[in-house]
Amino acid sequence: MQPQTYNWTCSVASFTWVINATGTAELDRATAGQIIGYPRCVNETYGCMSAQCLIDAYAHFGLESYQAWVTFDQAYAIAQHTTGQLNGMGWYHFVALRGVTGGQLWIANSAPGYRDVGDTLSRAQFEALGPFQAIYLEQPQVA
Repeated sequence: MQPQTYNWTCSVASFTWVINATGTAELDRATAGQIIGYPRCVNETYGCMSAQCLIDAYAHFGLESYQAWVTFDQAYAIAQHTTGQLNGMGWYHFVALRGVTGGQLWIANSAPGYRDVGDTLSRAQFEALGPFQAIYLEQPQVA
């Protein structure tokens, strides 16, 4: 994933990744920001304001998505069969779920290295950076 341009655009970057990786559409980040709802839903002051904004953005493409506060094991189970986004309250950052690898969550991270997280999220990192919410798709992962 290309790095995010601004510190508040992680939700836009990870949403764009999900839409492109699933083959739903060919989406650029500027258009993704408009679909999510700049500045009402995502902006320079607060970043992404609500999971509902992302759920509505997925619905724009006819995708059904769900929001849940998840444990590591729940996020791992989700990542084994679908994709979506994770948002850890301990780092206020969105990443996209790519799958699982070696007992870790495989993520698409637009700010690699932030809080010492790269392309995977271990159970220990998850616990340190949580609690986490997931916004995930009903459809199977295509990554």
